[in-house]
Formats: sequence, structure tokens, C-alpha cells
Amino acid sequence: MSPRLRKYAKLLQNPACWPALTQGVAATLDHDVALGRDQFATVIDVGANKGQFAVYARLRWPQARLICFEPLPAPRAKLARVTGGQAEIHACALGPTPGNGQMHLATRADSSSLLALGARQKSIFGMAESGVLSVPIQRLDACVSLPLARPSLLKIDVQGFELEVLKGATALLPEIDAVYVEVSYIELYEGQALHGEIERFLEQAGYRLDGRFNLHRHQGEPVQADLLLRRAPTASDPARP
Repeated sequence: MSPRLRKYAKLLQNPACWPALTQGVAATLDHDVALGRDQFATVIDVGANKGQFAVYARLRWPQARLICFEPLPAPRAKLARVTGGQAEIHACALGPTPGNGQMHLATRADSSSLLALGARQKSIFGMAESGVLSVPIQRLDACVSLPLARPSLLKIDVQGFELEVLKGATALLPEIDAVYVEVSYIELYEGQALHGEIERFLEQAGYRLDGRFNLHRHQGEPVQADLLLRRAPTASDPARP
């Protein structure tokens, strides 16, 4: 059985996933390998798209505060439907400075980015750029009030713009216990930061790598993976539940 078929078989075995699945949203249960043993009181979903991770988060941590960011109108409308009013949804992209940016629309919507699609993104994943859309950009620091209920998770999946999101979250990061971020090992979007730069940024912010998950290879070469980094505890940290 292919990985895709195994994924859908697992979803069909879980009735809690069915309502979203009927709307074309497959909860990303595969993240359980990385996150299934954790308990989070706050989950921040950057690059929420139509709710794949948000639905998973609602199932895994039903009492958590769920904060989602999705700048594209059509995926955001579906995100609102599948979360049923149980998520705070922000209609903006995130970056280091507020303003407006051009979203490069991909023929597969969840691959759209504030960066232009590169040649290897187009060839490896078989997609093209279909247009551009002006979207507002905010700093994450300006969108989420402190303090956060903890433990807290920041998930980032923004197609090459991950480091720029983190640069706009410097005040928030001390309140974040775990960062789960998609990174690239090769340039898929023009000018994107690769995995090493993102890891160094987070290490300097007090995080340590806990694991690499969902590694995608192309012709034997690493292309993308999800990294889980955890904040190293300090004496000044509040007690965790």
C-alpha cells in the first residue's frame, strides 16, 4: 500500500476525522510520531492553509487555544468551516516587518509562497506559478498577546519563508516551548533560507533539536523535513503542568 493510501486508511479508521474529510481536509495524523506524546495549552499554526494541521491539533489537544494564520481567502474559508469557530484565525501572512507582500500562487494552493517558486520546486513537485495576490503581512509578535498558556507549540509551514516568520517573533519565542517547522535542504523557492540557517537561528534563541520527521527525498537527495526543536529549560522558567 502506498504512503498516501495508508494515510487515508488511517483517517477512515478515525471517525473524528470524517467531518473534515468530507470537506476535502485530511487531518495530518502523521505528526503524531513527533508530537503525539506532548500536551499543549497553546498551539500557533502559521501557514494553516485549509486546516490540515488545525484539525489534527483540535483532535489531539481539544482544550488548547488554537491560533491560525492563513492569508489566502479560499483556504482560509475552508479552515474556518472545519475548525467550527474553535480557532482564532488571522487573515494575514507573517514576516519580520509589517506591510504588504505578493503571494506567488502555485497550482497546488498549499505550495503558494511570498517567495517566487524556484525551478526545483516546479520540477520535483510538478507544479507551476499561476498568479500573484497582494496580502497583508504582520509580525507574529504583534498578533499574539502575552503571556501564553503553556506548554506552547509554534508550528510553521510557509514554503520557504520560515526564517522570516521567526524574525518577526523574537518577543514571542521566550514563551514558546516547542517549534515544529518545515525546512528545505535545497532551494525550492527563490532566496529562501535553508535548514542550517533556521536551526542556527533557533539554537541562538535557546532551542535544541529534538528530532527530524517526514523526510522527503528526491533521487536520494534530502529535499524537505519537519524539525522539532524544544526550548532548553532555565531556572527562571515557570513550572510546567
